[in-house]
Amino acid sequence: MQRCRAAWSPLASIGHFRVAIIVACLVLASAQAAQSASPIQQLTNDTASDVRPVWSRDAARVAFQSNRGKLYQVYVMDADGSNERRLSVEGVDDRHPAWNHAGTVVAVDSGNETAREIWTIDVASGARTQVTSLGAFATFPSWSPDGSRLSFYAYQNGVLDLWSVGADGSSPTRLTNGLASEQKQQCTFACHAAPFSPDGTRLAYSTTGRSEVWTVRATDGGDAVRVSPDGDLGSSHFPIYLADGRLLYVTEHVTPGQAWTDIWSVRPGTSEPRQAIAQDVQAQGPFAISADGQWLLFSSPRGGNFDVYRVPLTDEGKEAMKVRSGETVPSPALHARLASSAANPPATQNDSQVIPQPAATVSAPGAQPAPSPDTPSTAPYFLLAAGSIVVLWLTVEGIRWSRQRARRRAPSRR
Repeated sequence: MQRCRAAWSPLASIGHFRVAIIVACLVLASAQAAQSASPIQQLTNDTASDVRPVWSRDAARVAFQSNRGKLYQVYVMDADGSNERRLSVEGVDDRHPAWNHAGTVVAVDSGNETAREIWTIDVASGARTQVTSLGAFATFPSWSPDGSRLSFYAYQNGVLDLWSVGADGSSPTRLTNGLASEQKQQCTFACHAAPFSPDGTRLAYSTTGRSEVWTVRATDGGDAVRVSPDGDLGSSHFPIYLADGRLLYVTEHVTPGQAWTDIWSVRPGTSEPRQAIAQDVQAQGPFAISADGQWLLFSSPRGGNFDVYRVPLTDEGKEAMKVRSGETVPSPALHARLASSAANPPATQNDSQVIPQPAATVSAPGAQPAPSPDTPSTAPYFLLAAGSIVVLWLTVEGIRWSRQRARRRAPSRR
């Protein structure tokens, strides 16, 4: 009996060791898989269309429009999807939100399908102020850096033009003369904002139809300069100024059976060639890019409904955007909200009865900010740990094999 115990004990120890090694490898594999999850984070999740998301200047908050009621209305939330609330009030149709640089006021166009005007909404109080009174179809407001003026498009009498106006409604100024005309069979529907340059002296916009990106003086619309190159294939539009003065725009390519988007960066007023920010993107604009150029914000129906997503403009993020309807993960805040909803289904409530509240609200349980694009990768540490386990395993197996060989060579005892 003692001999049996002596023979069993080493074998049992080896067996336990092997099990421990397998468990450790599985744990490492699971951890690595978690770390390798898609960098594309979903921020909203509902049955409506959540579209036109835009960053605040500091990339701390997002505004977007959603038709969760019968009308499109504007919502705001933190950058990770937490603290979401409706900013629009009952019975209004608000679209195309734009943050002022201080992050305290959102401009929108509001009205119906035949007439719209530019309004501003105080984010903290919800107070609304009408800015324009043109009796036209005014859309897509955008703020000057100092918050004193707004650019926008106005469609009136079959003609679309670019305008600017004081934030208090003063000095409305038409900056283009017949940007697009129905008489010329041109598209008279604006599809993006016309942003101010960081110094407030220029506006960027794109022509309609076969789109090209141009800049003009913000004061009078003069000194028009084309930004997208001549003969460029595809439609170039959705210009965005970064804080460092670079101008970003997208070029959308559509061919039979294939479509893709490139994002370019140029420095207006210089001879520097344009630089590719991201290419072969399998999503269409409009995109919103944070002022520091680190984050891309977009809406997509890849989950079944149009929802808001964000992705860091790292190598991993750019590669992920090359996959059509690729993998995404809910942001920590959305994950917490979905888990809470599943555990405590809310009572039926008409969204139009939600009253705007001040922005200082409690974060969603468990919400954590997404990792910075500059966060170093943990992959080397996983590889080091896995390598150490393999070396330890081979060492123990080698010792076991040596002992078995030595026992076979030893003279047997009878």
